[in-house]
Amino acid sequence: MREFNISKRSLILIFLLIACVTAGVLGIRYADQIIPRPTPTPPVDDSQASAAVVAGVKTFFTVNYAEGKDTWLERFCATSTQSGCLFATSGSASLWRRYTEMETITIADVAPKALIRRSEDEQVWLVTIQLSQPLPGSEKTQDEAYGLAVREDSVWKFDRFLMPQEIDALQQSNEGKAQ
Repeated sequence: MREFNISKRSLILIFLLIACVTAGVLGIRYADQIIPRPTPTPPVDDSQASAAVVAGVKTFFTVNYAEGKDTWLERFCATSTQSGCLFATSGSASLWRRYTEMETITIADVAPKALIRRSEDEQVWLVTIQLSQPLPGSEKTQDEAYGLAVREDSVWKFDRFLMPQEIDALQQSNEGKAQ
């Protein structure tokens, strides 16, 4: 049988090498716990655009017939683009006739659900809507809507709700991306 001699110096080097490898492996494995990763914050534009959609949708669905159409339009137009305001103004007479007949008072709570599409000056957001009372002709107190935010003079404002055809086109383009 042959004897195997290892010097003290070689033995120390082997133990140091094992200790360094072990420390390296543990360091890599637990680096996430040692060095915290920052939580990503949404871009400022996304936050401002979603806030604009939420404000516009909330104002649109918050109705108090006793305050009158002009007060409602004034509040809505303050949150929306000029074209959004004109659109709401053009259809408001028949809407308010029903609200007044039914003595409608409802408060809307709106929350952003998902950013659907983004460009430099437009964003489409899906929002959830919770109404304190259903609107005339509806039994719903909960719903979802797609709202368009537009950058107008460097400020994000609510423009309008998307039409069913636009929603269908968005959903089809998102399905195509997922495949």
